[in-house]
Order: sequence, then structure tokens, then C-alpha cells
Amino acid sequence: MKKISFILILLGLVSNVFASRYICYRYVNGKPTGGFVKIYTDSQSKAEKKALEKYKDLGYTVDYVKCK
Repeated sequence: MKKISFILILLGLVSNVFASRYICYRYVNGKPTGGFVKIYTDSQSKAEKKALEKYKDLGYTVDYVKCK
């Protein structure tokens, strides 16, 4: 049982090592609103989708998101 949990933890760490960190900002009416979220994923388009979902889950108004 310990081996299985160790393998799962190791797989989680390895997947985070290959993911890139993106800083994502929300825009309302074409202007940045301040603040940001950090997203770890392998592409910018996925980061923007995740950030948009995260902002909506937090209850913020969002027109679009840009990630760098």
C-alpha cells in the first residue's frame, strides 16, 4: 500500500515539473482590473481557460483573460 501511494505522489510531482507557470490577469471592458492568478499547465491556451474558470468560480466579472 505504501508503494502505491508513493508512486501516486511521485507522478503528481513529475507532472508539475513539466508544467509551466502562467500569470493570468482578468480584463473587464478592455482594461486590466488588477490582481492575478497563477496557473500551472503545459500551454497558454489551457492556462487562459483554467484562469477564466477560476475567476468565474470566485465570482468575479470577467470579459477575457490574458496569461504570460
